[in-house]
Amino acid sequence: MKAKRLSALILAVMLILSLGTTAFAAESTTATVPVTLTVANEYRAVNVTVPASLPIEVINGVVITADNAKITNNSKTGAVQVTKISVTDGAYKVGNYESFSGNKTIALKINGCPTKGSGALTINSNAFPVIGAGASQALTYFAKVSGDAPNAENVQAANVVITISIVN
Repeated sequence: MKAKRLSALILAVMLILSLGTTAFAAESTTATVPVTLTVANEYRAVNVTVPASLPIEVINGVVITADNAKITNNSKTGAVQVTKISVTDGAYKVGNYESFSGNKTIALKINGCPTKGSGALTINSNAFPVIGAGASQALTYFAKVSGDAPNAENVQAANVVITISIVN
């Protein structure tokens, strides 16, 4: 019995010594780990000027719109394009430009793309081509306003939201 205990004790001591040998190492090692860097510059600032408003005047039943509205790409490099235009109700309800009717209604046609009611216009790349760096895109617009429009000044008749996207 004593022999079994003694041999078990010797095996346990040898096991402890074999596991602890790395702790008694006299030298140290240095490992070099590379740092991998990936840069994806997908962000590009958009520097575009859009009209602050699209003024419409009705003088004795004649509708007059501005003839100098434009979108300008102020960037030194890169192109942009109008990808969506929405016209929503303001003080007036947005109507169908092609079959215009209704009270207190306004309808627009921007670069040949007419409103069909409140919401997004159906636009295309011919009406809104790519605007290169430093270039401008004219906004030619026409309006129809219902005959019941009262005398007023600076009424926010409708809202136009222009979405511009970067072209790669």
